[in-house]
Amino acid sequence: MMNGVTGCVCHLILLIATAGVLGFAPRGVSSPTRLERGLPQQATSTRTELFATTNKQVEITFPSQDDAAAMGIRDWPQQFHSKSWSESVAEGLLVSRYVLSGNGRITVDYYDENDDKQRISGQRVYAGTLVEVDGEANIFWDVESDDGMIVLTPNYEEGGKLLLVGGALAVFCAGLIIGSGNL
Repeated sequence: MMNGVTGCVCHLILLIATAGVLGFAPRGVSSPTRLERGLPQQATSTRTELFATTNKQVEITFPSQDDAAAMGIRDWPQQFHSKSWSESVAEGLLVSRYVLSGNGRITVDYYDENDDKQRISGQRVYAGTLVEVDGEANIFWDVESDDGMIVLTPNYEEGGKLLLVGGALAVFCAGLIIGSGNL
């Protein structure tokens, strides 16, 4: 009986530890900054379009395959979107989004260094686009691909699903513990 309980507890601990190591976090938790990732403030890109003032609140780049690999982008969790969506970025947070497949347009409402509201409207995004937003902003994504859009994020931001899976695992483990007592 003890082996089943110990195994279940070990699996639960492993799940929780893995979630922390992989950077899974509830919605609204920021991605690591460039310096925290061990990267220079400006990544080398094949093409860069900068939409902000000297504060660089919004940066849209197209990193080369080597740069994307160095940033670990291909290891980020995926989000699939078949239709348009929006997201909010809280003050003091930095979020990164990498378009793996699909195309569309984004509109970003943000505040510049003078706290004046600014807007980048209808900017095209497609496979290979990295969008980084630093500070309070609203991002509106318009999916134009019939096949939808796959966006990679450095954090697991669908915390509700993670909690659902964790809860189901806990119920399963409890069933194993109760069931093993009847043997």
